[in-house]
Amino acid sequence: MKMIKFSRYVVLGAALAVVTGCNDAKLSTIDNGVYIAEAAPSNTFGQQIEAQLVDEGDVIKTLTVRLVRAINQDVTVTLDIDQQLIDEYNQQHEATYELLPEEFRSFDRTVTIPAGEVSAPVINLTIKPFTTPNNEAYAIPVRITSVTGPIGLVGNANHILYLLTSPNKQKAVVLKSANKTSLNFKNEIPVTQWTIEYWIKFDNTTGRPTGDWVGPANIAFRRLIFADNSAPISFNGVLLRYWADGAKKIAPCLQCQLDGNYFDSEEFWYPDIWYHIAYTYDGSTISLYKDGTLNNSKADSRDFTFNNISLAQSFGWNMQVELAQIRLWSKCLTENAIQEGMSRQISGESDGLIGYWKCDEGEGNVLKDNSPNGNDITLTGIPAWSEQYNFYHPND
Repeated sequence: MKMIKFSRYVVLGAALAVVTGCNDAKLSTIDNGVYIAEAAPSNTFGQQIEAQLVDEGDVIKTLTVRLVRAINQDVTVTLDIDQQLIDEYNQQHEATYELLPEEFRSFDRTVTIPAGEVSAPVINLTIKPFTTPNNEAYAIPVRITSVTGPIGLVGNANHILYLLTSPNKQKAVVLKSANKTSLNFKNEIPVTQWTIEYWIKFDNTTGRPTGDWVGPANIAFRRLIFADNSAPISFNGVLLRYWADGAKKIAPCLQCQLDGNYFDSEEFWYPDIWYHIAYTYDGSTISLYKDGTLNNSKADSRDFTFNNISLAQSFGWNMQVELAQIRLWSKCLTENAIQEGMSRQISGESDGLIGYWKCDEGEGNVLKDNSPNGNDITLTGIPAWSEQYNFYHPND
């Protein structure tokens, strides 16, 4: 038997950009080869990256090693962990994934495709619930590393990268008008790029059904929850406020105002729903992301220096807003980076993090800044604290 070992990956001579079918007849453009079926969705044989939530209980992922078509001898295939997949992903996506420690993962490393068959017995990759004491982001990179037999590998379908999410579960701070607070930072922080992100929920405390929300007749009702010009959170020079109706007439919108240059969010906003908000600035454009998706943007070019954070500004008397995971960065996060980090806690030592208020204390009136700058916020009055939320799906 001939054993072929692969330091990275070997691509068959045939082009494998797109294959449209699942059976052998529709794979006629490929001579033959070994691949991981789960790494070839729709048989496109491109690189497969899969996000996986690990919450409570073991997670089982299947790995099915296959041939394009059967041959008349056994084919033994070895799979293993490949750190390089994580390194390449981190570099391409500004991420900080680490290899999940071995005690939380297990799978059979060797499998055989019997002669005359196209598939080996399914391998179960078991992922156990893990802790993230330092807010680590974990991944599992699996690659075919050797094949015994006269056969090569199919495209990029010889490896798969699992990006694991252990959801952030925490209480949130509940702010009212009595908690209006402004903090001057210990030191000014000049930046050429930045990102502001946070989770926010406006509570309907009126006792009136939110189903009465839409339409001109309900403007006064909406203004009880989204008061005109209310700003749950703002940084000097970057005023993030809500218009109960404003230019949108019947649609509350989030407005970013920068010394006269402002733009509004698209879409409708509802109370009693958690939203993740992120504003980014790359030196020429300010962009708004709502729940990890680009919502609106506007050209702008100016110097920024952060030296202040304000909370609960211009609230109506019965306004109530919940906040969690307020983050200030000295870099412009990509859409992918926003999506990857929004549902989990991050390290206070993360590159470019210049302010990080988790708002998870659950008691008292101090919001600790977990970034190196240590700008803790002492709120006016004693706020309420919410129940615990799972920020992977906070609205369930």
